Amino acid sequence: MYLKTGRDGKGDFAGLNSYFKCFILSLFLHKGSPAESAKKRSCGYLSGLKCSSDSVSAQPPLNSAAFLSARLLFTLYILLFFLLFILSPASALADGSRVITAGGDDNFTPYEYLDHSGQPSGFNVELLRAVSDEMGLNVSIKLTPWYEARGDLEAGRIDMMTGMFYSKDRDVVLNFSSPYILVSQGIFVRVGSEIKGPEDLYGKEIIVENSDYLHDYVISMGFSDDIITQDSQSEALFLLASGKYDCALLTKIHGEDLINRYDLRNVVAVGPPIEPREYCFAFSADSSDLIPVFNEGLAIVKKKGRYDEIYDKWFGVYEEREFYSTLVNFVLFFLLPALFLLVVALVWSLSLRREVVRKSSELKEELIRQREIKAALKESENKYYELFNNINEAVFLNEILPGGKGGTFAEVNETACRRLGYSRDELLRLKVQDVVRLPVQKCDAIQADIADKEGYASYHTEHIRKDGSVFPVHVKARLLEFGSRKYILQLARDITEEVESRKRETDALKQIEHNLSQLAILNDEIRNPLTVIVGALDMDMKDSTGIILNQAKEIDSIVKRLDHGWLESAKIQEYLKKHLGIDDAEDVRDEESG
Repeated sequence: MYLKTGRDGKGDFAGLNSYFKCFILSLFLHKGSPAESAKKRSCGYLSGLKCSSDSVSAQPPLNSAAFLSARLLFTLYILLFFLLFILSPASALADGSRVITAGGDDNFTPYEYLDHSGQPSGFNVELLRAVSDEMGLNVSIKLTPWYEARGDLEAGRIDMMTGMFYSKDRDVVLNFSSPYILVSQGIFVRVGSEIKGPEDLYGKEIIVENSDYLHDYVISMGFSDDIITQDSQSEALFLLASGKYDCALLTKIHGEDLINRYDLRNVVAVGPPIEPREYCFAFSADSSDLIPVFNEGLAIVKKKGRYDEIYDKWFGVYEEREFYSTLVNFVLFFLLPALFLLVVALVWSLSLRREVVRKSSELKEELIRQREIKAALKESENKYYELFNNINEAVFLNEILPGGKGGTFAEVNETACRRLGYSRDELLRLKVQDVVRLPVQKCDAIQADIADKEGYASYHTEHIRKDGSVFPVHVKARLLEFGSRKYILQLARDITEEVESRKRETDALKQIEHNLSQLAILNDEIRNPLTVIVGALDMDMKDSTGIILNQAKEIDSIVKRLDHGWLESAKIQEYLKKHLGIDDAEDVRDEESG
């Protein structure tokens, strides 16, 4: 049996070699018998102790008997070393006497498959042959359905697999080399499927290759109880493309290769790749001695650049295709939408700019128009202010409250303030009945009639000044409505002069009437003396003077009974002056008193 080695290819041979080195040093450098020296100063390989050169350098040299014994043991050590080397795996395999049987999947492109002539081909196969050539190994490759190849490996009927995904569960019964590639798995669905990622696999009908890693993965994740197994991943994808079941799980590159090769247009890969897995050479439980050999061969193949050549040969086209696919997806799903959005943004920006220019022009025109309106309004307000405050009538505006009663004044002009003796603020706190010499009920009745019936009123009343004095006014009132609110506008004209003028006219008319009545009496009483005077005028002057004088006295007596205002009558004065030689009424009075 060969020494057991791990996945890294390092076994117990190196440890045994160290043990013998320490053992020989102790024989040369220590006194006493070789057995005692070996027992006391050995590195203790079996006990796991590390040999220290410092601990032996201070020992005295051996005697001649011990030296002979040491030489004998050293010779035995050299013989044992060459024996172990001859029996090592590399020496046993390098001569080509052992045929290593390798199995694999016969339909797993581009990793391993049977070509059109039935010969093994693919990335795994070519890499295995390159490693075999470097290490001088004789490898026989036979590709079968995956489940058969895996069964043969686990049963020990073959030595190794050209490629297998590493997992802890598989590592219990099999052995694995260092990984030579990372392979991603994918979810494949029909176009239009609701499945978008691994989270959508629960409860779905899932197709996998029998005994494949993805078969183990679906079971371990507990996605579904409806697991449909096929002999190969290609059969799983074809079954999905035929319209059966929900999805298929297979290696991403293999699935895309099948889609392109067979033009399966109704199948696509969705979601992110399922966690990439290490792809390794796998060995049966009895072939662990091959691990360090193949690990060394892999390292040599990679160092010489042969691995990159094989990789580019089998995956370069897929990476290029994936690059172009990624580029197309980038263009379709990012660049074109971005360009579209850019064009839309540009068009929108230009449109917005034109709209801004148009709006700016409209706004400028509107501002000019608003300024003109504002100026006109200001001018109108000034005119209104001048008209409102300089009009000769007092103006009052008060709101009609619910129920028809008038509220406080909402607006008054300067004429109203000046005539009533109030400031504007004081007057705005008053109501109509506060400035009108009418009962409150009468005021409310007038305003109610204006608000509810007539809409207009004209009446005479008296306004009360702040000092309590009154003056007559003629009020014209009209109803104004602003929305749902009602107001009464009142214009009060001061008619003091008109009243006084009418009084003077009345007094004059009364005086005239009185004078006319007096004149009627005068007319009757003065007629006879005047007749006598007129008759005396035709008489001799000497005879008529006494008559006229007597009659004049009679007339004077009549005049005394008249109001003194009549004495100032120009006609009477002219008459008296003409006929009696009297200048004015005072002369008449003097003559009468004399």
